[in-house]
Amino acid sequence: MYQKQQGNKNLTNTMLLLIIMLIYKLALELGFWFLLSKAYGGLGVYRYDFSLGKYLLGFFWCFLLFAMIRHDIRKPSVFFLELEYFMAIIPITVIFAFSNENILYYTAVCSSFAAAEIVVWMGRDIVIPKINLASKAIIIAFYLITIIVYITIVLQNGMFSLKALDIYEVYSVRSDFQLNKYVGYLFNWQYMIITPFLIVRAIGRKKYLTVITLCGLQFLAYLYAAQKSILFVIPLVVGIAIVSNLKSFNKLAFCGLSIGTVLVTSLGFKLNFFYQLYDLFVRRVLILSANLKFIYYDYFSTHTLIGLAGTLWGKFLGIEFPYKERIGIIISTEYFNKPEMNSNTGFWAEGYYRFGLFGILLVGILFALLILVIDEFAKYNGYSFALGISFFAIFILNDGGIIDSILFGPLTVLIFLCLFYNKEDDFKKIKFDMKKDNS
Repeated sequence: MYQKQQGNKNLTNTMLLLIIMLIYKLALELGFWFLLSKAYGGLGVYRYDFSLGKYLLGFFWCFLLFAMIRHDIRKPSVFFLELEYFMAIIPITVIFAFSNENILYYTAVCSSFAAAEIVVWMGRDIVIPKINLASKAIIIAFYLITIIVYITIVLQNGMFSLKALDIYEVYSVRSDFQLNKYVGYLFNWQYMIITPFLIVRAIGRKKYLTVITLCGLQFLAYLYAAQKSILFVIPLVVGIAIVSNLKSFNKLAFCGLSIGTVLVTSLGFKLNFFYQLYDLFVRRVLILSANLKFIYYDYFSTHTLIGLAGTLWGKFLGIEFPYKERIGIIISTEYFNKPEMNSNTGFWAEGYYRFGLFGILLVGILFALLILVIDEFAKYNGYSFALGISFFAIFILNDGGIIDSILFGPLTVLIFLCLFYNKEDDFKKIKFDMKKDNS
């Protein structure tokens, strides 16, 4: 009887999530077709060419990929599959149908995501040997890196200014920001992995002054580097660390995403404030990123693929980068006539511009293996802890690469952390030790 009730509850929750997905998809479609066409229709940024056949094909893929996720299982891998589904697959599907985009590329992305779902399902029982000797060393190393990074930032850039608080000044601040090459690597590790980890660890230990200090350091890093992603870490990581303990967290998170998208889209037709919110979050984070994926395909289907060029391992292998500018700058110049901008997009595009159609499958499998490693971390450290330290690193993949990052970037640090850190082997709190000694 209990199993039957539990099964009915899981089915109800899955159906509710399906309804949330459909509402979210419809809101993205209406916003793209009616709202953005008025603001960007004559600028050539987006193409408005609806295809009914591709719309129906997109519906088929959305239902199939949704059904392949085990929504009833509480694991980080399930949440991150759902996150990628909502953040990337659905927006890509909208652009595919409403801009009449390339069917081969769309099918390759959806097939790769399906392969990732299969890998996660097949790897659900794999046990990775845990080594519990490095936790204290990791903490010490992370604090040393933090000290090195922030001292170097101040020494090389002087006193910070508040210019980065003006959204129209971020590019000038960003161009003035300087770090030597090796500290630059540490800086990326710092704001994507190390600081989120230290914040979540401090929240778990109820050291709220430490949390405030770490958030302050993250804000300071934004004032120097003027990268919006640095600023997003604070609310995302703190919010996830606090609310992910809720059993219905997945459903509530995506319900919030759906309702928020509906509100800013519908109110954006009448009120400028909500249109600005729509433009800042829905368009830039979801629609623009999806549109750029097809633009990357369009460009690299007729230009040289870069393979491992531009990565640290590519340098070791002597592989030269085939272009004079960074990829994001080339895309901005070629398609938008804005060479001052850097049009990055997510790892699905990275897979193609590195290794073609095979690269799309490769990044899907790498994504699946990465979130399986996070599952293993969660077994020893808890669901909320695992989600809190890794959420931003996975979230930012919608606007960045996975191959470069996983070879010797921030994801390398995340994988190392997942394999070697165990909070039971961490430094104990002083109060706990004192109570233990007195007893």
